[in-house]
Amino acid sequence: MEANQLVTFGDARRMILDTIVALRDDKMDVSRGMAIAANMKVLNDSVQVEINAAKMALATEGKAHNFGRVVGMGQRLLANSGEQVA
Repeated sequence: MEANQLVTFGDARRMILDTIVALRDDKMDVSRGMAIAANMKVLNDSVQVEINAAKMALATEGKAHNFGRVVGMGQRLLANSGEQVA
């Protein structure tokens, strides 16, 4: 999967698995695999912040802050495209 094909978090997970397989089969340089892993960790950390904010909103029944709502897990867009994947 090419980076320009990443649209959803499901796509990102597929890229992680593709990277693991490519490393296992010696089809990818280890340094490139490590760079992909580092970027995916940053993305994962960002997603975790959103999840934690949604949990806080649910736990406070919206009384503290309106942190948003959890929608389309695995379908949220990675970039600012005009369309949401259904």
